[in-house]
Order: sequence, then structure tokens, then C-alpha cells
Amino acid sequence: MNTSLKLLKKAVEDNRLAHLLILYGSGAKERIKTVLELAAMLNCTGDIKPCKICSACNKIALGSHPDFHYLQPSKLSIGIEQVLSLQEKIYRKIYEGKYRVCLIDEANKLTLPAANALLKIAEEPPENTLIILSCSNIEAIIPTLQSRAQSVYLPSPTLTEWEEEAEAFSLSGGDPDLARKIQKFGLDKMKDLIDGYLEMVQTGDFLQTFSLFTSLEKEDCLVFLQTLAVTVREMIKKGNLSPNFLPEIGETMELLQKQVNSRLALEMLALKHINYGGSGNWLK
Repeated sequence: MNTSLKLLKKAVEDNRLAHLLILYGSGAKERIKTVLELAAMLNCTGDIKPCKICSACNKIALGSHPDFHYLQPSKLSIGIEQVLSLQEKIYRKIYEGKYRVCLIDEANKLTLPAANALLKIAEEPPENTLIILSCSNIEAIIPTLQSRAQSVYLPSPTLTEWEEEAEAFSLSGGDPDLARKIQKFGLDKMKDLIDGYLEMVQTGDFLQTFSLFTSLEKEDCLVFLQTLAVTVREMIKKGNLSPNFLPEIGETMELLQKQVNSRLALEMLALKHINYGGSGNWLK
């Protein structure tokens, strides 16, 4: 058990837990697991908390506890309507538990109006209510929310914890969320795509893009770009690639998130990279 989780559990045991938490770092799966464990500890009716066998523990594990609320982005963001709907629920009487727990997943996608509405709740929190913001990067949370919350960093799992998925974890640069996306896409398929792209850039053969990107969906393109950024960053550190390569990848990811045609965006990126490193001229 990592130190952050130990401190959180101690705060629950001592009844010193803040009403607003920001969990950041690690992967979404690890953060949600932590939230569920905290919710179980707060509502468990057993002697050892969480006992994992009482009604409250079972309902929380199944996602059916009436005092556990889960909020996630609707499409690209979490809007003010979603926060106002949550606000209406959390000021009602607690149904059956000791604590009401509200998880806002991917809290980095809160719109500014939604974040400000949440800020008002944080300033006048209802009793026995814990609101948890979960995100990979705390810098995406507005400073006024950060100042009212207890921020808890969860470290990523170690390479040895990934066992058979260790290669995907290495390819992701130690990002659990990206590692799982690579696994879903196909590890060998992603390695071939990265190798094919770098070979195309080095040889300057733009025509290869037509076969490389033919069957990629938008989400696949984003996973490819994230993985490419990790690979390029490592190559730059080793002095094998020009630093110019990296910013272009970030700009392309931003374009894809703005609904730009993904195939066109990747082809434009390839042209820029060929210009930087084509014909074997990698370092400039």
C-alpha cells in the first residue's frame, strides 16, 4: 500500500478527512479503486473497515449504493448542468449510509462554469458528504478549487506490478491509462505502427502514410500520437532526434480534440516531420 493511501485511511479512521479531495496521478482504474475503498470504509457496518461483506460494502463495490454518486464527462466535458444536478442530489437527506460520497471522474474536463458551481458547493458543503475530484493532472483543476481541497497524489504502479502487460507499460512511458489503451489497440500492432511511422519519416516516403493510417479511428489516432510522443521524447533524450519533433505531436493532438479530420491531421504531421528529419537527416 502506498503512503498516500495509508494517510487517507488514517484520516478516515481518525475522522479527519477533508470534505473535498483531489486524487491525481496514477491511472483512472487505480484512482477509482481508491475512491471505492474510501467510500466502503466510510459506510461499512463491520468491525474491520472495509469488511467487504456487509451490505454497504457490497453495494459500493457493485456501484448500486444510493449514497454513492458518480459523475463523468458527457462527450468532451463536464458541464454546469451536470454539476447542478449533482448539487440537487447531495443536499437531500442521506438515504441509508453514514456518508455520501461523490466521485467526479476526469475532473480536468470541468468547464469553467461547472468548476465555479462546484466551488460554491465546496464553500458550503452538506454534512457527512465527501466530494472527490479524480484526474491525471492536477494543474487542469482551477486554483480556487485546489485551494479548498486536500490534494492526494497516487503514484503509478511499478513495472513489476504489470507482469504480462509490462511491455505495454514500458511503451506508454509509465502511464497506466495509456498502457491499457495500447493493450486494447494491440501491443504488436502499435509497435509496428510506431516503427513504420519513424521509418517513413527517416526515408521521407510520404506515400507510406496511405497504408499506415488507413484503418485508424479517431481514438486510435490519439493513442498512436500519445505513444509516439513517449517514443520521440526518449529518442530526443538520447540525442537521436531533433527536439522539433515533439511540439508538432502535441499540436496535432489538440487539433484532433477540436474535431479536425484525423486522417488529414496525421498526414500534415507526417509532412512536417519529414521536413525535419527526412532523407535520414534526423538531427538538426
